[in-house]
Amino acid sequence: KGLKGDIGEKGMTGPKGDMGSSGVVYIRWGKTTCPNGADKVYYGRAAGSHYNTKGGTSDFLCLPEVPQYKNYYSSVSYLPELHGVEYDLDNGGTSLLRQVYEADMPCVLCSVSTRSKMVMIPARYECPSDWNREYAGYLMTEADSGDRFGGRTTICVDESPEPVPGSGANTNPSIVYFMRAVCSNLPCPPYEANKLLTCAV
Repeated sequence: KGLKGDIGEKGMTGPKGDMGSSGVVYIRWGKTTCPNGADKVYYGRAAGSHYNTKGGTSDFLCLPEVPQYKNYYSSVSYLPELHGVEYDLDNGGTSLLRQVYEADMPCVLCSVSTRSKMVMIPARYECPSDWNREYAGYLMTEADSGDRFGGRTTICVDESPEPVPGSGANTNPSIVYFMRAVCSNLPCPPYEANKLLTCAV
């Protein structure tokens, strides 16, 4: 048997392996708690630009209940402003969600470590058979009669929404309404005019 040779130089380190799924996060609009199996990251208040502002953000944001500030102030009049979101629904004319009419909307950021994908499905309150539903609700956005330029994000508001405690005055800040399909180039049936559109997350 021959002598053992010298140890060679160490080779290059290979690429880092896949860490696997890190989960998903989503906002549950109209609630302060997450569904079973989801962890609450934070809860707060839904916010957006004023309904008749011709600038500002097109998104609805979930602001934390307790904000953090740096030591900066500005009194410039043209800075974009955020307002709380109010459920305006159908001018109070429908019994659906009447308990939150003109109240402010809460929200909660939820995290699920066992999921790898997340999507909001419009016009369905059930998910495909191989998907897990986190919550169901109704599609909402600003009204067609708003004076804003451009569109606004559509959100899926929980089917059993909560009001922000103590709210309820009609302040008309950033406001949301139900959405419906129109039988122009959407096929009716299966779509139906004036029926409120559902959603699932």
